[in-house]
Amino acid sequence: MSAFIVSEKDSCSTRIREVLTFCGLECPSSHILTLDDTMRRLGREADIDLIVLVLQPHVEDALNLLTALARFAPGKILAVGPTSDSKLVLRTLRCGAFDYVDAADLEAELEAAIARLSDAITAPAEPGKLVALLSPNGGSGSSTIAANLAVSLAKEHQTVGLLDMKLEVGDLAALLDLRPTYTLSDLCQNVTRMDQVMFERSLVKHASGVHLLAPPQHLVDVAQVRPEGVAMATAMARSHFPYVVADLDHTFREEQMVILRQADIILLVFRLDFTSLRNVHRNLEYLDKLEIPAEKIRLVVNRYGQSQEVPAAKAEEALGRKIAHFIPEDAKAINRANNHGVPVVIEAASAKVSKSIMQLATSVNGRHRK
Repeated sequence: MSAFIVSEKDSCSTRIREVLTFCGLECPSSHILTLDDTMRRLGREADIDLIVLVLQPHVEDALNLLTALARFAPGKILAVGPTSDSKLVLRTLRCGAFDYVDAADLEAELEAAIARLSDAITAPAEPGKLVALLSPNGGSGSSTIAANLAVSLAKEHQTVGLLDMKLEVGDLAALLDLRPTYTLSDLCQNVTRMDQVMFERSLVKHASGVHLLAPPQHLVDVAQVRPEGVAMATAMARSHFPYVVADLDHTFREEQMVILRQADIILLVFRLDFTSLRNVHRNLEYLDKLEIPAEKIRLVVNRYGQSQEVPAAKAEEALGRKIAHFIPEDAKAINRANNHGVPVVIEAASAKVSKSIMQLATSVNGRHRK
């Protein structure tokens, strides 16, 4: 495996090269580059498994280079910098780094990071598809849909990741009758040590093949959930599962935005009433300002068929968009399933609401089982 080092510090380059060589990576002295040399040199290289980029002393220049490398360079990019600046860690991950190494403990941290990356380096794979569910207001039923959508996808792919990002009120664990031991806040409190093993141990598995990463169990721990931790957890989920379903809240806080920006599909779940339609319109305007492509966003009406609801044609006219999917009202089947902690697609697989959710899963399913 071939590795390159991008650094302005000779002493740091020497230390990194020693670790890379010890770990069995090919890194001759000709693979040590400066920031200025990198684009010219790596633009002609095809055999690159790993790039180790040292951020200091020219942090902004290094981040600009990282952004460019993430667009074209093969292999994974490992950033080396201080972990005392959480904003820098987040910016680095957003720019395209796969992992972040603490410069203060370089040798040990780098060796651990290479061990974490070894599978990705030797067998690069397409990241799992990320499907985000967003409701414009409470009561839309997006959590019920998220749980059942994940279970439906797991029937095809055997294993699916499920992230509960409703940090204060998340109820996916209850809907699946699961009792998590660890949560997203635990991962975020250990963000500098987070690896695939720690991530997998934080998941709780449902019999269907769904693996849930739960929100904090206590409200006081919500503040521990940071965007950089969410970014790392999402990246690990996508490297581990063919599909990841994320149930978002409607606050548009930064940890929610991490997932919205990465999502392959955003399902905007709402009901056909005036309040929901007003909030859907506001959400669509805001997503447009965030420059999230409109083709990623699909409108999903839940509890369709209630009396006195706004006609679908008028809703589409008001929103200026077509509704992609309708999930029928079936309070009896949904309430019974939710109260039992059994997804309705399992509890009442033949019900119209279950068949509709399974059709929704088919519509987002861009991959076939291997």
